[in-house]
Amino acid sequence: MLKIKLGVKTIFEYIQIKLARLYRNEKGELVGSIGWMAILATVLVLVHGLITGWLPGFVGRIFSRMDLLV
Repeated sequence: MLKIKLGVKTIFEYIQIKLARLYRNEKGELVGSIGWMAILATVLVLVHGLITGWLPGFVGRIFSRMDLLV
């Protein structure tokens, strides 16, 4: 391990502290990014379903089965 002193801390400890601060500050951004990616994936699946035509048939089958229950 590299033991060059920067004041009281070694370079390794300095980098470790900087990365921990960055992780704490960016944790909310990471969760938000994952959430937006999930929303975007859902929208892309819906658009693909509308373009290829399977989504309207799927929704129609769901409503026809609901009518049978009533």
